[in-house]
Amino acid sequence: MASDLPQFAIGVDIGGTNMSAAIVNGITGAVVAKETIETLSMRGAEDGMRRLQALIERVVAQAAVPWEAILGIGMGCTGPLDIERGLVQNPFTLPNWDNLPIVQVLTDAFQKPVLLLNDAQAAALGEFHGGAGRGTHHMVYVTVSTGIGGGLILDGRLYRGRQFLAGEVGHQSIHYDGLPCYCGRRGCWEMYASGPAIAQFAQARVTPDSLLWQLAEGHVETITARMVGQAAQQGDPMALAVLREAGLRLGAGIANLINILSPELFVMGGGVMQSHAFILPAVREVLQQQQYTEGGAQIQVVLAQLGLNAGVIGAAYGLLHLFDQALL
Repeated sequence: MASDLPQFAIGVDIGGTNMSAAIVNGITGAVVAKETIETLSMRGAEDGMRRLQALIERVVAQAAVPWEAILGIGMGCTGPLDIERGLVQNPFTLPNWDNLPIVQVLTDAFQKPVLLLNDAQAAALGEFHGGAGRGTHHMVYVTVSTGIGGGLILDGRLYRGRQFLAGEVGHQSIHYDGLPCYCGRRGCWEMYASGPAIAQFAQARVTPDSLLWQLAEGHVETITARMVGQAAQQGDPMALAVLREAGLRLGAGIANLINILSPELFVMGGGVMQSHAFILPAVREVLQQQQYTEGGAQIQVVLAQLGLNAGVIGAAYGLLHLFDQALL
């Protein structure tokens, strides 16, 4: 990072449920202050932007950092996004924010540069710079939660591709005539290994004699991926089988990406990976069979390290490094 850049940046992470803002020290990577509030996008864009601006103002005050020491705002947001025009275009998880010019709103409010990334790209930068990917040059980050998203670090830089759309790994097809996806395609990875997919497969297979049925109190439609993980921890055979199958499907998609990109490291994050003990062995089993590299154990698949701070740290670093082109 160029030595004449301000030391701090504001990192923002916006999801369908919560949004966070933090002050990040660009030299040490430390989160100086952070606060999280509910997104509540159903209340409309004007309300959301008013509360986001107030959130940013509060964390700046909490950090006691001079305004002139803050370069600007790096923001990771759940997609789809139109990054070229700075728009949120996500009616799926951010209803009532569609076509929101979020970059212009924050630029006008704070008179500072604003960088918009999708949330997985931001988390990838965070893990690369201060988490599991430190010291690598070629890293792939995948988050497995409500959907499956990715961030690609190639030759030490975030690869964003044409129209900044690179990293939509959840929409690679692992079954060309498989399940229909909301994106209009069939067989997308998300439809087989995301949190909702795990829940749906479990709902279809649960029986009254299973622990999972008891956890759901017989209300099959309430079964979630988190609940499947809880049942697996208690040894429920059906839950263990569902998570193993999810791991096999995750392994198939990861093998595709490894064979195409040949990274040094694969970093896995997201809520579904809380059940990593039941998922990662199956992932590694598939990679041993399908990874087209010499010496299959050379490419590691590891868990993300930064947890809920990955997005704000990565977004802040993206903003700090944008101006000397170190990462973007």
